[in-house]
Amino acid sequence: MIPFPPGIEQIVDRVYPVPRQLMASELAHLTRPLYFVYAGVELAFLLWWYGSGASAGVRTALAARVRKPWLLAAVFIALLFAGLSLVMVPLTFYAGFVVPHDFGLSGETPARWFRDWSVSLALGAVIAAFVGASLLRTVARLRAWYLLAAAGAAVLLVLGNAVYPVFIAPLFNTYRPLPPSPLTHAILRLAADEGIRASVVYEYNMSAQTREVNAYVAGLAGTERIAVGDTLLADMRPDEVLYVMAHEMGHYKLGHLWLGTFEAWVTVLVALAILATVGARLARRPPLSHDLADPAAAPLIAALLLVFVLVTAPVTNALSRQIEHAADVFAGEHTHLGDAGVRAQARLACIDLSPLHPSHLAVWYFYTHPPPDERIMTAAGLAHLVP
Repeated sequence: MIPFPPGIEQIVDRVYPVPRQLMASELAHLTRPLYFVYAGVELAFLLWWYGSGASAGVRTALAARVRKPWLLAAVFIALLFAGLSLVMVPLTFYAGFVVPHDFGLSGETPARWFRDWSVSLALGAVIAAFVGASLLRTVARLRAWYLLAAAGAAVLLVLGNAVYPVFIAPLFNTYRPLPPSPLTHAILRLAADEGIRASVVYEYNMSAQTREVNAYVAGLAGTERIAVGDTLLADMRPDEVLYVMAHEMGHYKLGHLWLGTFEAWVTVLVALAILATVGARLARRPPLSHDLADPAAAPLIAALLLVFVLVTAPVTNALSRQIEHAADVFAGEHTHLGDAGVRAQARLACIDLSPLHPSHLAVWYFYTHPPPDERIMTAAGLAHLVP
């Protein structure tokens, strides 16, 4: 916990009232255990699907109808992805719809939620089938399969970052140019000052899913896009919005899109090494699966990767917090908005119901951004509001 000087505490309490801070703590006490319940149910289903022989049975049934090995693996993985998604629907709906509505964080309709869930299911199944089938066939054909897999992962990560703002994001929200206004001109002027070539700021209807707020600068190799959620524009003051946009531009200016891509690739390399060693040994379990290239081993691979994500979360989140802190510093150093940074960070926490002073343990495991009290004090220091 970082204590606030009296002047900063007054600003924070005015923007983020104490009753709402208590509500944020209540929400955290609910959602943090729910995260592990969700992961536990996923893991249990994957291990049951593999260990019961159901995976081998489905693979055998498909093999009688699908002769091409790549297509067989793709169909199997798509079915596995869809089956897991359907099993998880009750928990997914509770965590993604019921809880946000109970805490006033969403006005989304059930129809809209299921529409977005269906799009995510279809998109995820296609991507998982393509990537998974390509990996399994590479394992089957090449002894040094992990080298080709590592190269392919690098290409896919870069391609994913490039296509996301143009092809993926519009599947879930509507994007339109932000109409001319003093705020629009200020955002574009800030972008020009930082060498970011942008003539348009896009607004998207984030309110269709949530009352939380967000903005981003995304894209690579000519697909860069500055986007701001309509909730951010509606619930924050113009100077606070400008401060948030300066943070997002900091990510672009400091090369965080490339840095994040590289860190994700290194994580993939570690995961591939685990698959090549631990995964290969575990997958040699006839009749459940013959080897790592056997589609029937896909649930086992998915379970192993899930455990990997759970174990490495503190490391990946710590790297993310470093990146986010650097963008906070960039925003503070490249704007001269008085206490707008303090108000912006406090209001972000208030709107999103983020605990103001989370425990060190919670930050260590869950937080991809510095906690609100740290971000507030960073903004205050850079604005010379504290010694």
